[in-house]
Amino acid sequence: MKLRRSFAAALACLFILSSAPVWADVVAVIGTGRMGSALGLRFAETGHTVIYGSRNPMSEKAAAVVTKTGNGARVDTSANAIAEADIVALALLWRATEDLIKANVSNLDNKIIFDVTNAPIRAVQADRENAVDSSAGELIQGWAPNSKVVKAFNTVGYHILENPAHAGGPVTVPLVGNDLAAMERVAELVQAMGFETMILGGIEQAHVLEGMASLYFVPYAQGRYDEAFEYYFRKGTAPSGINSSRVRGADTE
Repeated sequence: MKLRRSFAAALACLFILSSAPVWADVVAVIGTGRMGSALGLRFAETGHTVIYGSRNPMSEKAAAVVTKTGNGARVDTSANAIAEADIVALALLWRATEDLIKANVSNLDNKIIFDVTNAPIRAVQADRENAVDSSAGELIQGWAPNSKVVKAFNTVGYHILENPAHAGGPVTVPLVGNDLAAMERVAELVQAMGFETMILGGIEQAHVLEGMASLYFVPYAQGRYDEAFEYYFRKGTAPSGINSSRVRGADTE
């Protein structure tokens, strides 16, 4: 019990230290649901200016999210939030995403799109409305070709995003995108929130991450809440003496 208390204290210290801002950006968080609220809260806590984008910015729900976030956060229309932002974080329903991107594409040019969305993948959810053959990340990059889409946090629960300590240990957030500098910048943002990160390739890998999200939601969809899980990755576990030629030739050995 004493060891567990010591670990919790150490994790809390790490969480506090990691909250120091890497830099201050204006971040538009599009969506005021549980994930959007958690994301906005963490951006605000790490020193960034948060503008929530909402279909109904005058609603009681939007006002409650702004109050919870504090730190100067405010709410506006999605179009106004996107126009003012340096970084645009998408945390809205998939069915609303295409129209939003296409309506604001000129204001997304050269901006990082911090993509938290998950599209239903046709291969495993063929009966779902708006199911796709590729992924949300790939489609968003196609709809906004001059932006820099980085898929992040789509495999993490909103409660863990709000407080990583709830996971009881480190959580690694996989990142994919086509622009390395944008991914490195997102990695710094995510690390400042108390997470580890791993860059795993181009935006085509979003198909895999969104498949992981499909698995993540299975216990919740079936009411097996005691079996809910978080994804953990462990770096540094390659076999000793491994090299590029051995990896490439493994299937011929």
